[in-house]
Amino acid sequence: MLIAIIALSLEVLAFLFGLYYYRKQKSRQTFYLVCFLGLTAFVEISGLYVMLFDYGYLSFWKDTVFEKNYWLFNIYGVISYTFYALYFKSHLFSSKNILLLKILIPIFLVVGIAEMVFTDGFYTGFQPITMIVGSLIVFLSICLYYLELLKSDQILQIYRNLPFYISVGALIFHFCTTPMFLYSSYYSMSRDPDFVILYKIIVFGSNYFLYSIYIIGFLICSRTKDPYYLRKSF
Repeated sequence: MLIAIIALSLEVLAFLFGLYYYRKQKSRQTFYLVCFLGLTAFVEISGLYVMLFDYGYLSFWKDTVFEKNYWLFNIYGVISYTFYALYFKSHLFSSKNILLLKILIPIFLVVGIAEMVFTDGFYTGFQPITMIVGSLIVFLSICLYYLELLKSDQILQIYRNLPFYISVGALIFHFCTTPMFLYSSYYSMSRDPDFVILYKIIVFGSNYFLYSIYIIGFLICSRTKDPYYLRKSF
């Protein structure tokens, strides 16, 4: 319970530091990023409703499809993957790279929505196709961002570049957690206690890293203006 509270606290702190950064470095990308962090914290807090069953609350949802919160995080997953792809697309200059993501993102949305509607696992586990395809698009968008970063002058002052911190956090987080989420059905002490321990270490550790690096990025970049920061929309 304590490690979950710490992880949730870091998410809220990342949102608050994002607001602080936005007051100093206003741009549409930052606005959308802060909104996304706020949504993330809201979803994580809302997902705790499953704990109320143990105290006799929300009994009308007991033994229904809403007894587990997979449905909530499956919806959030589609939003999350889409956001990261759009965020890094907004920092690309190559028209070919931008066009590629403009084609892939709608395809992913169709795949994600179709899996939620036409498969049976929406309420009982994480959607595997959505997670795999979404993670690949996030990895691709970050790789395209890195390739363009290496070819630009931004690499000379990368410590002042907020998208770089976001990319590092997102890349490590998705790389580490995607395999765990795909096997989330084993998250039960009665099935495999060793997996539960490994699951908690990797998932919560990745969360700590993700939001810690976001907070660090907000703090460092808020002290000095990034001369290369774009001001275009998604």
